[in-house]
Amino acid sequence: MARTLLEPLLPAGEQIGTRPTSTVGVKRCRLVVDGKVVFSSSLEKRDANTTADDVASSAHGVDPTDSRAEEGHVIYSTTGAVGLVRCPDSASALSTVWATVRTSHAVKAAAMRAFIEGYVSAAAKSDACRTLSGP
Repeated sequence: MARTLLEPLLPAGEQIGTRPTSTVGVKRCRLVVDGKVVFSSSLEKRDANTTADDVASSAHGVDPTDSRAEEGHVIYSTTGAVGLVRCPDSASALSTVWATVRTSHAVKAAAMRAFIEGYVSAAAKSDACRTLSGP
């Protein structure tokens, strides 16, 4: 994924680090700038019937009433976003994979939209679809 999509979401700082974690059905990564968590992203397995509204209702930094894109499969704000990862046909029909993003600070909504759209596109090409949407 392009670094140029992530940079507008991060505050200035001296040191950056990552804190990746995984649990059953969730892959998460937090970015830390100068010792403070400033960005969090996740890929989550959800039921096949899950909508963007469902994900936004439980995600931090974004609400179902925020701006929409991608035929309603992306919801974004100045502090978070959710988006459907369109997994290839080989993925399970019983589940979906959703990406979530949040920041500790407000950013330009257009930058958040660009990031979530790039993130879901990159996730669809990664092994996340296979590992998260499988049985």
